[in-house]
Formats: sequence, C-alpha cells, structure tokens
Amino acid sequence: MKPNVLLIMIDSLRADRVWGAGRECQTPFLDNLRRRSTCLTRAFSTASITTTCTTSLLTGVYPLIHGVHTLARHRLRPDIPTLAELFQAHGYHTWAETTGPLRPVTGLDRGFDEYRCRKYTEWLDTPFGESMFARIHGGGPRPWFGFLHLWETHFPRRVTPEYNHARYGRNLYDRAVSSLDHQLGRLLGAGLPENTVVILTGDHGEYLSKSKGGKILEGLRGPFAWLKRRAPAVRKLKRFALKTLFRTKDTTERVSKRDQDSYWAWLGHGFHIFDPLVQVPLLMYGPGLFPESAEISHLVSHVDLLPTLASALGLQRTGPPAVSGIDLMPLLQTTSARTNGRAIYMEAADARMTAQPKPEQWLAGLRTDRYKYARGLFNEALEEELYDLEHDPAERKNIASGTPEVAGAMRARLREMIQSSLAPHAETEIHYTTEELAEVHQRLEELGYME
Repeated sequence: MKPNVLLIMIDSLRADRVWGAGRECQTPFLDNLRRRSTCLTRAFSTASITTTCTTSLLTGVYPLIHGVHTLARHRLRPDIPTLAELFQAHGYHTWAETTGPLRPVTGLDRGFDEYRCRKYTEWLDTPFGESMFARIHGGGPRPWFGFLHLWETHFPRRVTPEYNHARYGRNLYDRAVSSLDHQLGRLLGAGLPENTVVILTGDHGEYLSKSKGGKILEGLRGPFAWLKRRAPAVRKLKRFALKTLFRTKDTTERVSKRDQDSYWAWLGHGFHIFDPLVQVPLLMYGPGLFPESAEISHLVSHVDLLPTLASALGLQRTGPPAVSGIDLMPLLQTTSARTNGRAIYMEAADARMTAQPKPEQWLAGLRTDRYKYARGLFNEALEEELYDLEHDPAERKNIASGTPEVAGAMRARLREMIQSSLAPHAETEIHYTTEELAEVHQRLEELGYME
C-alpha cells in the first residue's frame, strides 16, 4: 500500500523555535516528532514572502524559473509541473487546505482534486481543526497527498487563552508557537494513521525585534490591524505615522541603521533574505523511508523537497523543466554524501508595505556554507551585500567592499544563475487578468498587505 503523505507548511515559523538552545516556547509535540524524524537543521526557503516560496516548494524550481516574485504580479506558468500533479499521476487523491494569499488564482491549485483557501481565522483550535482531524484520521480515498497551510504563527498571532502566559514565551510569537504545538499534538499525536508520511516545514521565517522600541511597535501591530478592519481611514494615519517615525519620503525608502530594528520588526518578513527570514524547520517523518533521530546539517533548499519525495516514494517524473533542487536521499542514507560548494538561491520582494514593489527594489542572493550575498535582482546598481556567516552569523557587517575577490566570485555566480534561468522564461510569465488582480488585491487588503 502506498503511504499517505501530509505536507504541513506553517506560515512564518522560524527554525530556531523548533530546535536549538535558549528557546522560550514549549513544544513537546514537535520535540517528539523531531526525535522520530530526520531533521534538516540548515534548510532554507527561496523567498521571504508566502506566495513566492510556496510556489517553489510545490514545484521544485526557483522563482527565476516559475516567475512568481511577488504577492500580486504573476501566476504560476502552466508548463511547470507541480508536486500535486506528480502525486495525482501516481494514483493519489490530492487535497489542499490553504489560507493567506494562496488563492486558487495563483495557479497553485493545479493538480489538487480538492483545493480550499479558507479565512485565516479558521485556526486548528476552531471547528476547522476538528474537520482536519476527521480528514486525516477518517476514511476516504487512499492513498492521499495533503497540503496543510497553517497561519497561527503569522501576524496576527493565534494564542489560545491557556497559552497566553509567560511560561510559554515572553513574547506573543513564542506563545503562538507553544499554542500551535498543542494543537498539532491534538491533530497528529493521538494515533497518526499507519503508513503516513509527515513533512513539516515553514514557508519562511520572521523577524523578531531585539530592541525595546521594536518590541513596542510589534505590540502596536495588533491594535492597528483591529482599527484598519473597522476604519479604513486608519491606513492613511498609519502611513503618515510610519513616514514620520522613520523619516522616510515614502514607504519604500530604506530607513537609517538606527531605526532598522524597529522598522523590520513592524514588517515581520518580506524585506530581505537574512537568515531569520528564510531559514525554516524541515522535519521528515516516515518509518522505513527517513532515518529516525537523525540530524542533517547540509545546506538544503525547499526546491529539494520535490525530487526527494519523488525518489523516496518511487514517483517517476516526466517532462520539462528540470527541477532546481537535488535529491536529498543520498544525504539521508549515508554520512559520506556531500554537498560541498553548493550555493542556493533566495530572493525578497522588498515589499515595504506594498504588495507590488518596483522591480528595481527586488533583492536576489546566494547562500553558501560560509557566505551570504545579496544585490538587486534587476538593478545591479543597488548596494551589494556580503556577510561572512562563519564569523558574523547575525549578518551585521557588510564586507563586500573589504573582500572584493569573494564578492566578485559570488556576484559572477549569481549573475550566471539569473541569466541562465530568468532570460529563457521572461516571455512566458503569466500575468493576472484585471479581474484576477482585483481578487488578489482584495485578499491582500484583508490580510493587511495592501496599503
């Protein structure tokens, strides 16, 4: 019997909340799942916004190829196969429960027999959770492939009353992780159906403030969101307040270094490719498929998931294009496997409070074992950034000008990747129609992305 496969993607879930020292959140279910799974401790998304990185997760190709760079500009090209189509072709019943911006209009519904984009307020502690339990544990067509997108750790964070206490985290984010862990335990812990594979990851990370001012701004996001839903005029007040507070001419201008922490805390994600914004947890549970209690520290990307599942489950892939990722099974099965010299691609729309940033603001970058490099995706005149992650894991010191040889090598490598991937597909990008764009904008306004 083919196994069921459940892919859980938790929006804005940072990797350092699933493992590592110094965690304040309480995650007994995730801790137990990690002990029974293969844990990839250096896994990264391809972007720091949901639509872009989810498209890569479900197609195995970088944004340079699938063309979905922002929340509201392009939809998935029809010639790119999806993970759901792959499972469907091998006899699986496919279903998806998504939320946030992942409307069917994005093209991500392709290959799913059932695709539902619910309101983000349908959390696991609501009747939605009961329906998901029935779907996963009940009858119905088998085998199935399910894609479950959760919103609990995205702003506004969801914390059930019993977890809104300091012992579950000093900030709202950590309490939301603790609360979600309990709900995941209710959903999956009580007798997961036999012969079920579980893949758990985040779509991207989240920036959490380190300063007092930033933490105050984080606390104000909730009241502002509440007011916006009830008084649209508050949006103008918010824009004025941000421009005044951060002394910007417009909401897309970079703020001073002194104000960056507070500003980034307000944005949360989407503005850069720093590790906290793109490093994600990746747990692979499947007795007989993935080693238990294994930690893999190789550099991996979301684009590796499709070829890895295809290899592990014997799903033969056909047709172009070739995926950007690699099959991780050799890494999981032997300690002698290596990925030396690998560079993974990632990007940011640099949204700065708008769902449609100007193309010259988009960032693109590469991450290797030691370095992180970033520059403008379409505008190389933007200041390039280079960080030595071995000596500067917090990415605070830009050494691009001080190490021209390394910066030059990374620049050339990124330029080659962009030219070889972006140019052949430039004329095949699929734009939204006027009606589709209006639908996307309405959804983004509901979520607070559109200003």
